[in-house]
Formats: sequence, structure tokens, C-alpha cells
Amino acid sequence: MKKMKKLFAVVLALCMVLALAACGGSDNPDTPDTPNTPSTPNTPSTPETPNNPETPSTPETPADPGEVVEVTVWHQFGETTENGAPHYYYTKWAEEFNATHSNIHVTVTGAKSATDAQTAIAGGSTPDIFMNQWNNAPTWANEGGLLDLTPYYDAAPAEWFNDFVPSVLALCNFNGKYYSVPNSITTTVMFYRDDILAECGWDHHPANTDELLQCIKDCTKADENGDIARLGLLPNMPWFDTVMMPAVFNTQWIADDGVTVPADKEAVAYMFEWIQSVYKLYEDEFGWDYLTVQDFASTVSGNRASASDPVLTGELAMRWNSEGLAGTFAKLVNDPANNLSNVQWSMGLFPNVTGGTEMAMLGGNVWEVNARTEHPDETWEVLQSLTSPETAVEFALGENNNGSFYAHKQALAALAGDLGDQIAAAKENPDEGAQVKKNLEFLCDVFANVPLQSFPTCAYVNEYINALGTYSGEVFAGNMTPMEAVEAIVADIQPLANENPYIPFSYQAK
Repeated sequence: MKKMKKLFAVVLALCMVLALAACGGSDNPDTPDTPNTPSTPNTPSTPETPNNPETPSTPETPADPGEVVEVTVWHQFGETTENGAPHYYYTKWAEEFNATHSNIHVTVTGAKSATDAQTAIAGGSTPDIFMNQWNNAPTWANEGGLLDLTPYYDAAPAEWFNDFVPSVLALCNFNGKYYSVPNSITTTVMFYRDDILAECGWDHHPANTDELLQCIKDCTKADENGDIARLGLLPNMPWFDTVMMPAVFNTQWIADDGVTVPADKEAVAYMFEWIQSVYKLYEDEFGWDYLTVQDFASTVSGNRASASDPVLTGELAMRWNSEGLAGTFAKLVNDPANNLSNVQWSMGLFPNVTGGTEMAMLGGNVWEVNARTEHPDETWEVLQSLTSPETAVEFALGENNNGSFYAHKQALAALAGDLGDQIAAAKENPDEGAQVKKNLEFLCDVFANVPLQSFPTCAYVNEYINALGTYSGEVFAGNMTPMEAVEAIVADIQPLANENPYIPFSYQAK
């Protein structure tokens, strides 16, 4: 029991630390343009007596004739219903569901973090359905907290299953079984100051990492005292993206044998070397060492997603962020009070490794079912309605009419088409509307047509991501060589991989 309590405490901490690193969190949580930027309630204490994870799930309790089954749904956003906040859509859906189902009653509660859900499940309590980060499923499933949804997936209609973006289903499948259902879809993109690039001789976004390094150099500028006036890029702002970077550098974190980590040490080392080369460029060409660059980063990072964002002020020529920043930038630039009318910006994919395959990072949040739900059949009926293509289209209008990205083909098509036109037309400023429409079209195209890669949903996913973040920091600070960092990662993770062979996901439409 003490061992289990310690494990729960570790996982609780990892949930909070890795949510941003693994999923690409928003810079602007007050206006979550995507459904993966929830509010984060206070973390409760770990329960004193968590249930034994080896205890089997409670068997189906048949509902008595005429009995109304209560199904609870927890989501992570605040409970405001103003301006089309997520809670507005969830409660509206629940009201419509309850009105058409006499045998089931749904109750929706917001501001429930993954930590809240885990604490409740450990105590043998509600909810029945809850929102979670995709990378938590392997650990939670192994600890007996999640209901195996595979039989329900197998019986689900083709029009429900086939409408999901295929790559997102990989986030929901752990070792050949489904424990989650997709909700949001997210990626990390580059935000470019096109006017700065043009001023520095660039009429296009960099096409690969070689061009990107040159563009960074060309766009970097010192002031009259030799101090930093503008950097081309800060490699670890807002964070070192442990999911995006492996995707764009075409690294394979687990070999085809399901055990060896990583598949190619040299590829991982090269990823570290490239990021290290950015810092080396700043030192060799401008005399700014790593600490000087980090001091500059500390002065500008707090202004993200505001009118003083370093990209909008010109202190950075480019930076990466989750796509949720796009709606914020469109609003800020087109607000006359901010005096940013001359700023020209756009989005693009992070350039892929030279000679590699175009790839984009994939993340998102998911819905899961408490293994101890009393009525799993009715709970699945609720979850299938909550995650239907029709519901996703309704939800896709998003908060403040900025659009939200759900992992459904129909919802993405609507955002790129008529729904996007509706969102753009609703903006008071036509320029903002045009920018929002352009953003939606670009992002929907990425989600629909660009190969999307995430971290493997293996039993040790959180430990792997944590090791990657830890040792990458040592490389950038000059404390380890790239290959030393790779070897340290292998030393930490290979024993876990040996104990937990990975079964890759294989998609097949119905």
C-alpha cells in the first residue's frame, strides 16, 4: 500500500509537470482557443488509502426497469458559460442528451483536473467519464484505473470510428487496447514575423533545418552596445518541445522490435546538436554565450501572448507555440489600441530536418472511463454521444468564436469551410476576421493532410519524456555532449523498455 501511495504521488507530479511539455500548452489560458488549454485547479493531496490496482473493475450492474442511470462527466475547464466557453458547450450537449434519453441522466462538472480525477478514482469514487492528457493513459491503465474500451470500439458504428483523424487514435491505444476516446487535436507551429524576414532578405519561410539556421543568423541583430536587440529564435522558449522536436527531426523513439530505445542514437544526437548549434551561432557570431541568451529569454518570456509578445515587438523573428496562440495574435494585431497595425506575421510548420520527411507534432486531450463505473454500457452510450462527429461540429465554433480543433474530420472540414466563414464574419474588425479565417484554413490543412507524429503511448512514456527534458537541458547548458545525453537517456529508459515491450498502433478503418 505504501508503494502504491508513493507511485500515485509520483504520477500526480508528472501529470502537472508534463502536461505542457507533452501536449503543447497554451500561452493564454484565459482564452483557450483550442480545447486542450484547460484551467488548472489546485492539486489535492494524495488519498490516504488508494484502492489496490489489482482489484478487478466492478462488473456491470444491470439497471432496474424504469431506473434512471446517473452518469457523471468531468472536464478540465472552468465552469463559466460566457462567450462560448467550453463549459457552455458541454452543458448544452448534456441538456440535449438528457431530453432525449429517459433512462440516463448526465451531470457535467468543470474545473476538474487530471489530478482530481486520479484522486477520485484512487478512492473508488466518481466520475464515470473524465478528461485527461493522452500521455497519462498507460500508467493509469496499468494501475487499474481505466476501463478497457476495446469491446465498445469494436462494436461502434463505422461512421463514428472512421470520422476520427487516424493518427489521434494512436494516442488512445495502449498495447493493442483502447483506453481513451479522442477529444481535441493540437500541434506546435512556428509564428513568423514575415516583415522581419523580408527585411533580412527572406521571401519565404525556411524549408528545412539548414535554411532555418541561416535565417536565424540573418534575422539576429545587436544594438549599438553589442547587446541583444533581436534573436532569430530562442530554442527553448516557451519550452523545449519534447514531442515536436522528435517529429520534425524524424526520430523514432522505440525501434521496430518494440524494445530498443531509441531506434537510432545518431538521429537523436543530431537533434540535440542542431539546437546546440543555434546557441553556438549566437556565441561565435555575436559573442553572446548561453547564459547571456538565457538572461534575454527571462526578460521577454513573461510577455508571451500579450501585446508585448517578443514576436510582436520584434525582439524575436520567430518562435514556436501551440496553435492556440493564433487567435490571440489575430486579435492583438488588429486592436488599434496596441499600435501593431504594421506587424506582418503568419504561421508555418517547423522546418523538417534537411533531407527528412515533412512531419508535424501531434497532441491532444482525451476522454476516459473510470474502471469502477457501475454502468459501463450506459456510460459508453454517453461517451459515444459526447464524441460523435455531430457533437464535434457543434463544439468547433469555440470560445469567442475563434474556432476549436476537435479530432474529427467533419469538424475540421466545417472549420475550413462554412463554419470558418461564420467565425470570420462575426469579427467586428474585418482584418481580424480575414486573419482568423486564414489561420483556420492553414491549421485544418495541417491536421487533415500532414503526417502527424506523437510520442509512443508506451508504459514508460512519462519517464521517457522526463528524461529527454532533463538531459536536453544539460546539453544546451554545455554540461554534456549530445551523445552523452543520449546514452544517459538510454541508461534510464532501456530497463523500463525491457520490462514493458511496446506494441505499436496500426490503424484500420471499418
